Amino acid sequence: MASRFFRGKPSGDDGPEHESILSPHRIVVPVRGDVCDKDALRAACRLAQPSKADILVITVLEVARSLPLSASLGDELGRAEEMLAEMELVAAKLGTKVQTTVLQAREAGPAVVDEARRWGADLMVVGLELKPRFGEFSLDRAASDLLSHAQCRLILIRQAMPEAPSTEPGASS
Repeated sequence: MASRFFRGKPSGDDGPEHESILSPHRIVVPVRGDVCDKDALRAACRLAQPSKADILVITVLEVARSLPLSASLGDELGRAEEMLAEMELVAAKLGTKVQTTVLQAREAGPAVVDEARRWGADLMVVGLELKPRFGEFSLDRAASDLLSHAQCRLILIRQAMPEAPSTEPGASS
């Protein structure tokens, strides 16, 4: 039988790295128009306030491989800028100013990871829309890329699961 000894403070949990989740300096919030984007931004704003952290809100326009990466995506760019303006309003209501950027890339996940690394982010707050696949919760490719490759800490905010219908006898439908 194994035994474990606990100290008041786990070893290796001191210093700035341990504190970065509660007192970040630079927070990235990737958005794509999902219902959880505002929740992720609100959480980032609340985490940023005590340490006056900078927040960067990113959206990525994915460019089809049949087009050059620098292709003009006028309508999509307009929608992305509207979405970022809406995110700025959400942050402003919480007394926080955010920076925004639109990236064009082949895939969103690696683009967000690279931009977060370039910007020096120490935290990423990500909203995940509930998109069941085969009746089960699953991560899309972008979310999987963020979990696998982000160099900073991540906080994931997922929609609440809908309540399952009752299977008790006598339950009415």
